[in-house]
Amino acid sequence: MAYHLTSLTIPYARDGHSRARAYEGIARAGFSHVGLYDGHEEGPVWPIGITASQARVAVQPALDTGLAIDHKSHGQVTDNPELFTRAIELASEAGVPGLVCWGPYEYESGTFPAVPKKPDVWQSELNGFFAAFEAGVHEAETAGVVLLPKPHTGVGKHGAALRELHDRFESSAVGVCYDTGNVHYYEGLDPITDVVPVAGLCQQVIIKDHVGPLGNPVFRTPGDGDIDHQAVLAILAESGFRGSLVNERVDVTGLERIDAELVRAHRHISAVANATLAKHSNG
Repeated sequence: MAYHLTSLTIPYARDGHSRARAYEGIARAGFSHVGLYDGHEEGPVWPIGITASQARVAVQPALDTGLAIDHKSHGQVTDNPELFTRAIELASEAGVPGLVCWGPYEYESGTFPAVPKKPDVWQSELNGFFAAFEAGVHEAETAGVVLLPKPHTGVGKHGAALRELHDRFESSAVGVCYDTGNVHYYEGLDPITDVVPVAGLCQQVIIKDHVGPLGNPVFRTPGDGDIDHQAVLAILAESGFRGSLVNERVDVTGLERIDAELVRAHRHISAVANATLAKHSNG
Protein backbone atom coordinates (compact mmCIF):
# COMPACT_ATOMS: atom_id res chain seq x y z
CA MET A 1 0.00 0.00 0.00
CA ALA A 2 1.29 3.46 -0.91
CA TYR A 3 0.26 5.06 2.37
CA HIS A 4 0.11 4.25 6.06
CA LEU A 5 -1.73 5.64 9.07
CA THR A 6 0.18 7.25 11.91
CA SER A 7 -0.76 8.88 15.19
CA LEU A 8 1.37 11.19 17.26
CA THR A 9 1.34 10.65 21.02
CA ILE A 10 0.29 14.27 21.59
CA PRO A 11 -3.30 13.55 22.74
CA TYR A 12 -1.96 11.44 25.60
CA ALA A 13 0.93 13.77 26.46
CA ARG A 14 -1.35 16.78 26.80
CA ASP A 15 -3.54 14.86 29.22
CA GLY A 16 -0.59 13.79 31.37
CA HIS A 17 -0.22 10.18 30.21
CA SER A 18 2.99 8.27 29.55
CA ARG A 19 4.45 7.33 26.20
CA ALA A 20 3.93 3.67 27.00
CA ARG A 21 0.20 4.24 27.50
CA ALA A 22 0.08 6.32 24.33
CA TYR A 23 1.69 3.55 22.30
CA GLU A 24 -0.84 1.10 23.69
CA GLY A 25 -3.81 3.31 22.78
CA ILE A 26 -2.49 4.12 19.32
CA ALA A 27 -1.90 0.47 18.48
CA ARG A 28 -5.35 -0.53 19.79
CA ALA A 29 -6.99 2.16 17.68
CA GLY A 30 -5.58 0.50 14.57
CA PHE A 31 -2.71 2.78 13.58
CA SER A 32 0.33 1.01 12.17
CA HIS A 33 2.83 3.81 12.85
CA VAL A 34 3.58 6.30 15.59
CA GLY A 35 5.02 9.81 15.64
CA LEU A 36 7.32 10.47 18.60
CA TYR A 37 6.76 13.55 20.75
CA ASP A 38 8.88 15.08 23.49
CA GLY A 39 6.19 16.65 25.66
CA HIS A 40 5.41 13.78 28.02
CA GLU A 41 5.90 14.14 31.76
CA GLU A 42 8.82 11.68 31.67
CA GLY A 43 10.77 14.15 29.55
CA PRO A 44 12.12 14.20 25.97
CA VAL A 45 12.45 11.04 23.92
CA TRP A 46 16.16 11.79 23.61
CA PRO A 47 17.45 13.85 26.56
CA ILE A 48 20.52 16.01 26.03
CA GLY A 49 23.66 13.90 26.28
CA ILE A 50 22.02 10.64 25.23
CA THR A 51 24.18 8.18 23.30
CA ALA A 52 23.33 6.43 20.05
CA SER A 53 22.68 3.12 21.81
CA GLN A 54 20.44 4.86 24.34
CA ALA A 55 18.53 6.52 21.50
CA ARG A 56 17.77 3.09 20.06
CA VAL A 57 16.62 1.82 23.46
CA ALA A 58 14.36 4.87 23.84
CA VAL A 59 12.25 3.97 20.80
CA GLN A 60 12.05 0.24 21.55
CA PRO A 61 8.85 0.45 23.67
CA ALA A 62 6.95 1.70 20.62
CA LEU A 63 8.27 -1.16 18.52
CA ASP A 64 7.36 -3.62 21.27
CA THR A 65 3.69 -2.67 20.91
CA GLY A 66 3.83 -3.55 17.20
CA LEU A 67 4.06 0.04 15.95
CA ALA A 68 6.58 1.21 13.37
CA ILE A 69 8.24 4.59 13.87
CA ASP A 70 7.04 7.10 11.29
CA HIS A 71 8.84 10.23 12.47
CA LYS A 72 9.76 12.33 15.45
CA SER A 73 8.28 15.77 15.97
CA HIS A 74 11.34 17.95 16.50
CA GLY A 75 9.75 21.39 16.60
CA GLN A 76 11.31 24.75 15.87
CA VAL A 77 14.70 24.51 14.20
CA THR A 78 16.08 27.77 15.55
CA ASP A 79 15.31 27.11 19.23
CA ASN A 80 18.61 25.22 19.40
CA PRO A 81 20.41 24.63 16.08
CA GLU A 82 22.97 22.29 17.65
CA LEU A 83 20.18 20.19 19.13
CA PHE A 84 18.57 20.05 15.68
CA THR A 85 21.73 18.64 14.15
CA ARG A 86 22.15 16.17 17.01
CA ALA A 87 18.52 15.03 16.63
CA ILE A 88 19.25 14.15 13.00
CA GLU A 89 22.22 12.04 14.08
CA LEU A 90 20.15 10.27 16.75
CA ALA A 91 17.27 9.68 14.34
CA SER A 92 19.65 7.91 11.99
CA GLU A 93 21.07 5.79 14.81
CA ALA A 94 17.62 4.90 16.17
CA GLY A 95 16.00 4.08 12.84
CA VAL A 96 13.66 7.08 12.85
CA PRO A 97 13.21 7.98 9.18
CA GLY A 98 12.06 11.59 9.47
CA LEU A 99 11.97 14.71 11.62
CA VAL A 100 9.03 17.10 11.41
CA CYS A 101 10.19 20.65 12.00
CA TRP A 102 9.30 24.28 11.40
CA GLY A 103 10.74 27.76 11.38
CA PRO A 104 10.37 30.73 13.74
CA TYR A 105 6.95 32.02 14.71
CA GLU A 106 5.93 35.03 12.63
CA TYR A 107 4.09 36.92 15.37
CA GLU A 108 5.03 38.51 18.67
CA SER A 109 4.39 36.11 21.53
CA GLY A 110 0.72 35.93 22.44
CA THR A 111 -0.41 38.34 19.72
CA PHE A 112 -1.50 36.07 16.84
CA PRO A 113 -2.93 37.10 14.46
CA ALA A 114 -2.68 40.81 15.24
CA VAL A 115 0.99 41.75 15.70
CA PRO A 116 3.59 40.32 13.33
CA LYS A 117 7.23 40.78 14.26
CA LYS A 118 8.98 43.93 13.07
CA PRO A 119 10.63 43.52 9.65
CA ASP A 120 14.21 43.76 10.92
CA VAL A 121 13.57 41.28 13.72
CA TRP A 122 11.80 38.91 11.37
CA GLN A 123 14.57 39.06 8.77
CA SER A 124 17.16 38.27 11.42
CA GLU A 125 15.14 35.24 12.51
CA LEU A 126 14.75 34.10 8.91
CA ASN A 127 18.50 34.34 8.38
CA GLY A 128 19.06 32.25 11.49
CA PHE A 129 16.56 29.65 10.31
CA PHE A 130 18.08 29.24 6.86
CA ALA A 131 21.57 28.89 8.29
CA ALA A 132 20.46 26.26 10.80
CA PHE A 133 18.29 24.42 8.30
CA GLU A 134 21.03 24.30 5.69
CA ALA A 135 23.40 22.75 8.23
CA GLY A 136 20.66 20.26 9.06
CA VAL A 137 20.14 19.41 5.40
CA HIS A 138 23.82 18.55 4.99
CA GLU A 139 23.69 16.36 8.10
CA ALA A 140 20.45 14.69 6.99
CA GLU A 141 21.86 13.87 3.55
CA THR A 142 24.72 12.01 5.21
CA ALA A 143 22.52 10.42 7.86
CA GLY A 144 19.74 9.24 5.53
CA VAL A 145 17.05 11.15 7.43
CA VAL A 146 14.30 13.20 5.78
CA LEU A 147 13.51 16.65 7.15
CA LEU A 148 9.81 17.43 6.94
CA PRO A 149 9.07 21.14 7.39
CA LYS A 150 5.42 21.90 8.08
CA PRO A 151 3.21 25.02 8.14
CA HIS A 152 3.40 26.94 11.43
CA THR A 153 3.23 30.57 10.23
CA GLY A 154 6.36 32.12 8.77
CA VAL A 155 8.63 29.89 6.73
CA GLY A 156 6.57 27.23 4.97
CA LYS A 157 3.31 28.72 6.24
CA HIS A 158 1.22 27.46 3.31
CA GLY A 159 1.54 25.33 0.21
CA ALA A 160 3.33 27.90 -1.95
CA ALA A 161 5.78 28.75 0.85
CA LEU A 162 6.49 25.06 1.47
CA ARG A 163 7.20 24.66 -2.22
CA GLU A 164 9.58 27.61 -2.13
CA LEU A 165 11.42 26.17 0.87
CA HIS A 166 11.68 22.76 -0.76
CA ASP A 167 12.97 24.17 -4.04
CA ARG A 168 15.51 26.39 -2.30
CA PHE A 169 17.44 23.33 -1.16
CA GLU A 170 16.67 20.77 -3.89
CA SER A 171 17.78 17.94 -1.65
CA SER A 172 16.53 14.39 -1.23
CA ALA A 173 16.77 15.07 2.51
CA VAL A 174 14.04 17.75 2.35
CA GLY A 175 10.44 16.61 2.08
CA VAL A 176 7.12 18.26 2.84
CA CYS A 177 4.73 17.74 5.73
CA TYR A 178 1.41 19.38 4.89
CA ASP A 179 -0.76 20.24 7.89
CA THR A 180 -4.36 20.86 6.82
CA GLY A 181 -5.44 22.30 10.18
CA ASN A 182 -2.55 24.71 10.46
CA VAL A 183 -3.05 26.35 7.08
CA HIS A 184 -6.75 26.70 7.92
CA TYR A 185 -6.17 28.05 11.44
CA TYR A 186 -3.08 30.22 10.96
CA GLU A 187 -3.63 31.42 7.38
CA GLY A 188 -7.38 31.12 6.85
CA LEU A 189 -6.80 29.08 3.69
CA ASP A 190 -8.74 26.17 2.25
CA PRO A 191 -6.36 23.19 2.09
CA ILE A 192 -8.12 21.88 -1.02
CA THR A 193 -6.63 24.68 -3.11
CA ASP A 194 -3.63 25.48 -0.93
CA VAL A 195 -2.12 21.98 -1.17
CA VAL A 196 -1.81 22.11 -4.97
CA PRO A 197 1.75 23.58 -5.15
CA VAL A 198 3.11 20.71 -3.03
CA ALA A 199 0.78 17.92 -4.11
CA GLY A 200 3.61 16.07 -5.83
CA LEU A 201 6.08 16.65 -2.99
CA CYS A 202 4.12 15.69 0.13
CA GLN A 203 5.51 12.77 2.07
CA GLN A 204 3.33 13.35 5.08
CA VAL A 205 -0.10 14.90 5.65
CA ILE A 206 -1.30 15.83 9.10
CA ILE A 207 -5.04 15.21 9.09
CA LYS A 208 -5.99 17.96 11.51
CA ASP A 209 -9.54 19.30 11.67
CA HIS A 210 -10.17 22.94 12.48
CA VAL A 211 -13.47 24.75 13.03
CA GLY A 212 -14.23 28.34 12.06
CA PRO A 213 -12.24 31.24 10.62
CA LEU A 214 -8.58 32.20 10.90
CA GLY A 215 -7.40 32.21 14.50
CA ASN A 216 -10.42 30.44 15.99
CA PRO A 217 -8.82 28.10 18.57
CA VAL A 218 -11.18 25.18 18.04
CA PHE A 219 -9.92 21.84 16.75
CA ARG A 220 -11.83 18.56 16.54
CA THR A 221 -11.26 14.88 15.95
CA PRO A 222 -10.64 14.35 12.22
CA GLY A 223 -14.01 14.26 10.48
CA ASP A 224 -15.75 16.59 12.94
CA GLY A 225 -14.44 19.95 11.69
CA ASP A 226 -14.66 22.13 8.60
CA ILE A 227 -11.93 20.56 6.48
CA ASP A 228 -12.80 18.25 3.59
CA HIS A 229 -9.91 15.81 3.91
CA GLN A 230 -11.30 13.51 1.25
CA ALA A 231 -11.05 16.32 -1.30
CA VAL A 232 -7.48 17.09 -0.17
CA LEU A 233 -6.45 13.46 -0.51
CA ALA A 234 -8.10 13.21 -3.92
CA ILE A 235 -5.72 15.93 -5.14
CA LEU A 236 -2.75 14.13 -3.60
CA ALA A 237 -3.86 10.84 -5.14
CA GLU A 238 -3.73 12.39 -8.60
CA SER A 239 -0.11 13.34 -7.90
CA GLY A 240 0.80 9.82 -6.79
CA PHE A 241 1.03 10.43 -3.04
CA ARG A 242 3.02 7.85 -1.12
CA GLY A 243 3.55 8.46 2.56
CA SER A 244 2.01 8.96 5.94
CA LEU A 245 -1.41 10.20 7.01
CA VAL A 246 -1.01 11.51 10.54
CA ASN A 247 -3.44 12.13 13.36
CA GLU A 248 -2.07 14.83 15.69
CA ARG A 249 -4.87 15.81 18.02
CA VAL A 250 -8.36 14.90 19.17
CA ASP A 251 -8.78 17.64 21.79
CA VAL A 252 -10.56 15.70 24.51
CA THR A 253 -9.43 14.87 28.03
CA GLY A 254 -9.65 11.66 30.01
CA LEU A 255 -8.00 8.41 29.04
CA GLU A 256 -11.14 6.59 27.94
CA ARG A 257 -12.29 9.52 25.80
CA ILE A 258 -8.87 9.84 24.17
CA ASP A 259 -8.86 6.13 23.37
CA ALA A 260 -12.35 6.36 21.90
CA GLU A 261 -11.60 9.44 19.81
CA LEU A 262 -8.45 7.85 18.43
CA VAL A 263 -10.58 4.97 17.19
CA ARG A 264 -12.89 7.50 15.52
CA ALA A 265 -9.91 9.35 14.03
CA HIS A 266 -8.53 6.13 12.61
CA ARG A 267 -11.92 5.22 11.17
CA HIS A 268 -12.27 8.61 9.44
CA ILE A 269 -8.74 8.71 8.05
CA SER A 270 -9.09 5.13 6.80
CA ALA A 271 -12.37 5.95 5.10
CA VAL A 272 -11.13 9.03 3.23
CA ALA A 273 -7.89 7.25 2.28
CA ASN A 274 -9.78 4.23 0.99
CA ALA A 275 -12.02 6.51 -1.07
CA THR A 276 -9.08 8.28 -2.70
CA LEU A 277 -5.57 6.93 -2.30
CA ALA A 278 -6.51 3.25 -2.30
CA LYS A 279 -8.58 3.58 -5.45
CA HIS A 280 -5.73 5.40 -7.16
CA SER A 281 -3.09 2.86 -6.15
CA ASN A 282 -5.34 0.03 -7.27
CA GLY A 283 -5.81 1.63 -10.67
